[in-house]
Amino acid sequence: MGCCPEGLIDWDGVYQTIQPHATFAAGVLFGVAWWVWADALLYSIAVGGASFSPLTLVPGLVATAAVVLMNFVSREEVMADYLDEAATMRAKLVLMVSYLVSLGAIGAAVGLLVHDHTQGGKDLWVGASGVLQSCLVVASGLLCWFFHSASDSPGMGYGYI
Repeated sequence: MGCCPEGLIDWDGVYQTIQPHATFAAGVLFGVAWWVWADALLYSIAVGGASFSPLTLVPGLVATAAVVLMNFVSREEVMADYLDEAATMRAKLVLMVSYLVSLGAIGAAVGLLVHDHTQGGKDLWVGASGVLQSCLVVASGLLCWFFHSASDSPGMGYGYI
């Protein structure tokens, strides 16, 4: 039993309220994530005189790839009874790999931040923004994955695309 009495919150109603706007919110989160990273990098180059390191780009690209991989699988494929067992297991495997890749991207961003800190870098904002970027990209992917539904629309639940 959870912390709330049963029937206190209508989760189906909450889901139905959020679902039409979730894809748009996920896109906004994704755009904010890349904007924060680009802003921090450009500020560091223009004001701080730092040089661009392509290594700082890697966690964001890996997180973006994980989000794309995550959204190849719908919730219906993971929980479906109409598919055979092998297809359901393949969908679960792809979803698990995407989660591991996204956690690896966040770990890489944290690793780059720690590396910048141990090297005595004055401006740690690029590293911190990389961590924030990776977390926001993964959050946008989870939001999009959780609320899209293949059965609601012919566009696989992506109403804003």
